[in-house]
Amino acid sequence: MRRALGFGVLFALVPCVSQVPTSHRQLNLVLPNGPGRIIVPAPGDFKWKSLVLYDGGTRPVFFMTNDETHLAVSYVLFPNTTHTASPKICRDDVLDAAIRGASGVPGMADVKQVKKEDRAPVNGNAFATGSFLVASFGDLKVMQQNLFGVFASPTACAEVHISKTPYSQEDQAAMTAQLQSFQFDPNYVPVAADYFSVGSILFNVTKSYDSAAYYYRRALDTLPADATTTFKRVIVDQLAMSYGISGQLKKSRAVNEEAIKSDPDYPLYYYNLACADAEQGKAADAKVHLQLAFDRRANVLEGEKLPDPTKDDSIMKLKKNKGFWAFVEAPPKN
Repeated sequence: MRRALGFGVLFALVPCVSQVPTSHRQLNLVLPNGPGRIIVPAPGDFKWKSLVLYDGGTRPVFFMTNDETHLAVSYVLFPNTTHTASPKICRDDVLDAAIRGASGVPGMADVKQVKKEDRAPVNGNAFATGSFLVASFGDLKVMQQNLFGVFASPTACAEVHISKTPYSQEDQAAMTAQLQSFQFDPNYVPVAADYFSVGSILFNVTKSYDSAAYYYRRALDTLPADATTTFKRVIVDQLAMSYGISGQLKKSRAVNEEAIKSDPDYPLYYYNLACADAEQGKAADAKVHLQLAFDRRANVLEGEKLPDPTKDDSIMKLKKNKGFWAFVEAPPKN
């Protein structure tokens, strides 16, 4: 199964961490399901580092760092199961879990200065904060300050976690400034492009293919009727690859088969089916689907090439089938 986008047209669509210029491009961090967004500022003083989806595909965590101030910042969205817009409950859950995590082995972490505050609303949204200092861990002096800010809506909790190691009082101004820049829009309704952007970071940068599938699936489900054929093809292709690489072959096959019903001329749908066939040891089916892909190679997107099956991890699983491999090495020229 292919593991890279492989064509230039997507670079304008996908804000990959490794590809976004430091001068522009913010990111809407959204849940796979439900309203709300955290606005992640464009990489600049802070470098985007990672994005991980936890808790069964419900909790995205975006991490970035500042080399000058040595601050580490995480943005986190998760479902608000209490259905109350008070941020205190979300804050208490966040802070208690963080303290338990910092404590690690019982008695090893020296956690001090635990504080909770309720702040004035920001842009009409109630705001709660919490903080604590990990002074030491066993015999090791740590001096890590942790500052949390939490917004809440009836459906989502939005968290920023700012940390500094080692911490001194002079660092407080920078940490507070970062806290005050936190932006949560509880009423924002994500669109296909938002889901696609988050999914593409998970796919291309963190290589979290099963997590990427959650977002590509939502991108496809929310794609407007007037979306371009190109964008739909790209989403379907990325979703199929995410399913395929993460071992969800039945879902990968279903996505391509459904796409073929309305768009039968795009070759990568058939190529992805051939990959699924090869993963399941179905040489005859893989040959049929590769032939269908070869027959439509002229319909690739601008800047795109039909993948080389001789270098594909999935197709290579049938390399010992001499008849099939001879076909792969000498595909039809038409």
